[in-house]
Amino acid sequence: MRTAVISDLHLSLVSGGDVLRDPAVREILLAEIADADRVVLLGDVVELRERPLGEALSTAGPFFEALGAAFAGREVILVPGNHDHHLAEPLLDDLGLAGGTLGLEALADPSPGPTAVLAELLGPAKLRLAYPGISLREDVYATHGHYMDSHLRLPRAECIAAATSARIRGPIPAAATPADYERVLRPIYGLAYAIAQGRRGPVGHQQKAAESAWEALSGIEKQRPRAAQLRVAAARAAFPHGIYALNRLLHSQFEPDVSGPAIFRAGLDAATELAARLGVDGGHVITGHSHRGGPVGEESWALPGGGQLHNTGSWVFSSVFHLPGEPPNPYWPGTVTWVEDEGPPRRVQLMLDRSHADLLELVERVGGPVSHSTP
Repeated sequence: MRTAVISDLHLSLVSGGDVLRDPAVREILLAEIADADRVVLLGDVVELRERPLGEALSTAGPFFEALGAAFAGREVILVPGNHDHHLAEPLLDDLGLAGGTLGLEALADPSPGPTAVLAELLGPAKLRLAYPGISLREDVYATHGHYMDSHLRLPRAECIAAATSARIRGPIPAAATPADYERVLRPIYGLAYAIAQGRRGPVGHQQKAAESAWEALSGIEKQRPRAAQLRVAAARAAFPHGIYALNRLLHSQFEPDVSGPAIFRAGLDAATELAARLGVDGGHVITGHSHRGGPVGEESWALPGGGQLHNTGSWVFSSVFHLPGEPPNPYWPGTVTWVEDEGPPRRVQLMLDRSHADLLELVERVGGPVSHSTP
């Protein structure tokens, strides 16, 4: 069975960075997966943290309609991630009512509510849900990868929230089950979704503030007024002390290095630890979540149990991760991971011919002007 895996579409981003909202980009994807037996949408498919539910599903609707028309009679499997975790709630509730425990793969049909809406949009294609992951082959397990936030050493807001929750509710055990991760993370996802349902203003200013903070703390040098230079220098000097205090408070291990290489290393380490704790590290493990596709070229992301880690990348363009004029880096959008009946997963990059200017124009057309910050 030929399976096409795509991740991190984030359909309905306020920024317009969800490039699959563009009909021409959708056609590129649909042409690539035309002869797939099934497609797996591996998490963060619909962005449910920036808009109310109805608005988000309406904005995402054209993609699902196009996918359904192209995939008539075949199966679409949706694996929720952290940004669309609400889609897994009915499955988790049914499991709780039955007195069951969440394992590596729970399957469900659409239920009344948002998943039924998605099933209707898909029309002739059959929608099924899987959570927190799905076994695509005896030696291939795919999951969005959001559980790795419990192990990330980057002081991101969601990782700090995860550490806070673990401090209150108890840490993730060395040999863990998905139920252990849900105990810590599910309250965070529920709160993030609830905040979006009552949101009245745009989130763009929050994103720009986060980008500016990262630029300042990661050591990126750029032209700034004298007063701003002094503020940045003070923030950089104080940041390690703040992280030290945070680690003492939460019994955590966050690191003050938030540079690009540190982000990559921390993400790879966290995904590796996740696979080992879940006991799936003996085969191929496919994740998304970090938006960094790989391995690239001759890289090999070995797992301690003898398997290999793969990241299927994203369909999101954010100018903060891309330098104008530079060749596409591992965060470049437009990737599909193929899983055949045998052989390792194979990742295909479909948008390498699109320039930075092309994608910036697309984003501005779909979502309005965006920050031109660069790392």
